[in-house]
Amino acid sequence: MGVLADELRRSGFAVAQPALRGHGTSPEDLEGVRFQDWLDDAYAAYQALPEPRSVVGLSMGGLVAAWVAADLGAEALVALAPALGFKNPLARLAPLLAGVVPRFGGGSSIRDPELRRRSPNYPWFPTRAFVELLRLARHTREVLPRVRAPALVVAAEYDTVVPRRAVLEYYRRLGSERKRFRVLADSGHDLLLDRQAETAARMVRDYLARRLGEPGG
Repeated sequence: MGVLADELRRSGFAVAQPALRGHGTSPEDLEGVRFQDWLDDAYAAYQALPEPRSVVGLSMGGLVAAWVAADLGAEALVALAPALGFKNPLARLAPLLAGVVPRFGGGSSIRDPELRRRSPNYPWFPTRAFVELLRLARHTREVLPRVRAPALVVAAEYDTVVPRRAVLEYYRRLGSERKRFRVLADSGHDLLLDRQAETAARMVRDYLARRLGEPGG
């Protein structure tokens, strides 16, 4: 989420950008990680921020962000292409396949060919880690109605990972009285690494500025 973190810092926001367990190193580091580990990492980073606080998450991070908002409270929640479901028809079989198929392919989450070539995303991940993501998604459905923070939910028009219906389900299940749904028209799933990354970053910045007020203002 580098482009977004940079945009927010330039605008005066304090930013925590935690590397959730198993992320940002190598796929092997996801072995043995449980979804509660990701939540614990996010909670710790969030609680270290000064108030007022908001939470932003992309893909799996959009699920984690909902837990943070529900359990710790937030002035605003932003979920970018939240991974509440998957287009891959094998996804639902992952719990059965984990014992015989140790790896799941990462797939293509970026629309722009050159940006895709430079992507830092893992090319594969342990199937058991994907099973943890499915568990997180299942339990997040129960958490979303507890979210009371104003929310912005953003889908990608060319998302090949998460179907639009899953993003809309996330939006509809939110307990927030004030919520908005937007679509980026020329982006793949990885909104902050694709060709509309700067557009997405400005959208989030502007939304947070309205909800939290201009930093230093």
